[in-house]
Amino acid sequence: MNGVGATTTTIHLITVVYKSEAGLPAFLDSLQAQDMCNWRLYVIDNASPDASIDSIAARADPRIILHRNATNLGFAKAANQGLRVAAAEGGEFFLLINNDTAFGPDFLRRLLTVRAELGAEVIAPRIMRLENPELCWYAGGSLQDGWLFLNIHHHKHDPNAGPVAMRVDFASGCCLGIDRNVLGQVGLLDESFFVYWEDTDFCMRLKTLGIPILYVSEPSLLHAGAASTGGEFSPAYMQLYYRSYMQLLRKHFGWRRTLRITLRLLLREFGRPARNRQMRILAGALVLGLAARLVPQAHLD
Repeated sequence: MNGVGATTTTIHLITVVYKSEAGLPAFLDSLQAQDMCNWRLYVIDNASPDASIDSIAARADPRIILHRNATNLGFAKAANQGLRVAAAEGGEFFLLINNDTAFGPDFLRRLLTVRAELGAEVIAPRIMRLENPELCWYAGGSLQDGWLFLNIHHHKHDPNAGPVAMRVDFASGCCLGIDRNVLGQVGLLDESFFVYWEDTDFCMRLKTLGIPILYVSEPSLLHAGAASTGGEFSPAYMQLYYRSYMQLLRKHFGWRRTLRITLRLLLREFGRPARNRQMRILAGALVLGLAARLVPQAHLD
């Protein structure tokens, strides 16, 4: 495949920072401990109100390029900023990676090796839960188009299966490797999405163009999950998650199907007593998503 190189390729990592102070030390320690030195990290800060920027600047590593936004532009737009800068500097292989992750010193080298062996233009490694490394957060994913539209990424990992490589329909933006030529075909992340579901949209566009996503069980990394929005099912998480969900439905399925799924979603949540106190947050997020403007697709300059 075009653009697939050997392990001597410089890997350009893009991470978006927002209230990331707690997880950054483990992430930066993991990166600086890599047994290959040909990496560059593009940090896009979305006006973090904590000391995230100070902890990054204190590293004084010339391979870390920091860009500070005056306001929080959201994940997709900020990630695109990093991709554009990395591409302008000659980058050919990009790794979107969350900074609430940790990984071993051979992670990048092994990822580049398996990418070259498989000829993978889009590659996603296994992701385990930081709080419980025995539990899987991502081990391959699928898109389920049924009563609701879902991205399924909490697949189980069989440690006895040995190294696994398989084609999947969905990969999380938590850690996703992409060749430059793929971005030239499919475009960048859709900046209509502030955060969440932009990776699903990207995977759906890849599938439409027939570009495969390769999941590999090795190497792997650890991930905390939803730290910057207060954890899964916090009010902030629910508002952002379901707003973007509505935008995805509108973009790919049109108004009739979107409204049908919206009603089904509300019926499902009404049936969960533990969530009843969050129904106002959910309803507000759905309304915002239905009313939000969809912007034109972003591309590399």
